[in-house]
Formats: sequence, structure tokens, C-alpha cells
Amino acid sequence: MSTQRMRDRAPGTAVMEQVVRLQEASPPRSPLARAFGMDPLPADAQPWFAGALGERQVGATLARLPKGWSAFHAVPVGSGEADVDHLVVGPGGVFVVNTKHHRGARLAVYDRSVLVNGVKQPYLRNSDLEASRVRGLLLRAGIEAPVHAVIVVVGAKEVRLHRKPVRTAVVRSESLVRWLTRRPAALDDETVARAARLFDDPASWRAVESPGDTAERFGAIEREVRSAQLVRAGWGLAAGLGLLAVALPFLPFLPFLPH
Repeated sequence: MSTQRMRDRAPGTAVMEQVVRLQEASPPRSPLARAFGMDPLPADAQPWFAGALGERQVGATLARLPKGWSAFHAVPVGSGEADVDHLVVGPGGVFVVNTKHHRGARLAVYDRSVLVNGVKQPYLRNSDLEASRVRGLLLRAGIEAPVHAVIVVVGAKEVRLHRKPVRTAVVRSESLVRWLTRRPAALDDETVARAARLFDDPASWRAVESPGDTAERFGAIEREVRSAQLVRAGWGLAAGLGLLAVALPFLPFLPFLPH
């Protein structure tokens, strides 16, 4: 069993581990695939990769919380493989934060559902379940504290609130710290400290053993993905310049061409 304190657990640890497992189980790219910038990630790893990037971005945002607040990441809950992306405690209460990374998507939020590009997602139900688990942990420890479920959206083009959910807040990542710190005071310093100690204790959660080099291995994969993107962009630029070179000799004659 790991003796690592929960506050030392890096944002996105669980999803980074999944990316590493899937990527390392896939065959390496051929020299030709590398030359053309083919994505090194297998298709089943790509949603996990996006999720890891989102959780790391939100983790960096939460690091800006002022004194009196504590944030914990990739907290293992329940008996399966589930985890709470981020668990935050401060004067405003306890916040169970679920990160959703949807680059360029349009989200519609209703009182009982969230739609991503028109497709219904179980985000509200899952967030409420995670909050219930944390609420039960606090209750068993004899700590009275309000627990709020929060969905944090990363990278979306639009987040439109049609009807406010009853038990879950939906917040853009860039507004998260301001939203948290503006919550009405609900806990005194002693209760905040007790809750933080409970959350920080690995014995409060499902036992996990994480490889110590997960972040480094994920970082290597991320660099490889970025490199492939640059190669593809280079090929796209070269193709565009090639078309322009073909078209240039004909440009002086374009005004005289029949319309």
C-alpha cells in the first residue's frame, strides 16, 4: 500500500496511467508513419489523453487557490476503478470537481442533463454519485460540511445554461477559482482543517499503487503527440505552398478568363 499523501498525487494521475498502458501496448509507429506525422496514440487512448490534459489544466488552475483552501487530485473512491478528478475544501465548503475536456464543442446544460454537440451525457448523475460518496465519508468521520458537485468544462466553444441543475454547478475552467472563492462562507477554520486531514489520508480511500514515473512517461507521450502534430502541420503547409506555386503562373491571366 502506498504511503503517499493524497495532496501529493498529481492531477490526472489515473487517466495518465491509462494512457501509458494503452500506448505502450500498441505497436510502435513505422518510420514512414513517423515521417508523415501519424498520431502515436491508438484510437482507444485518445479520449483518455484529452481527459488527462483537461485534468492537468484544472489542477494548475486550482493551484492558484488562496491560503485556507486545499485541493486533492485523482482521488480513488469506491471499490472499482473510479476516482474523483479533484476534491476541494475551503471556507465555502467541500467541492467534488469533475473535469470535462471538450475542445471546440458546444454544451447545453439543463436541469437534468448535459448535451455535448447535441448528445446527452451522464455527467450530472455521475457527479451527484461522486458527491454522495464524499458526503458519506465525511458523515462517517463525524464532520458536518456541505458537499457540492461541480462540473468544470475545459476548451468548449460554448456552454449555454438553459435550466440550472438542482444539485450540480457547471463552470468553465477559467472561472473556477473565482467561482469557488466567491461561495458564501460555510465552514470555520477548524472544520476545514479536519476535512483536509481526512482527505489527505490515503487510508480514507481505496488503496492504489501508482508507478512513480507516470508523469514522466505521460510527458514523453505528450511530446511525441505534439511532434506528430507539427509534422502534419508542416506537410499541410508544404501542400498549400505547392498548390500556390502551381497557380502562380496562371494568376496574370485570371482577369481575362471568362466568368
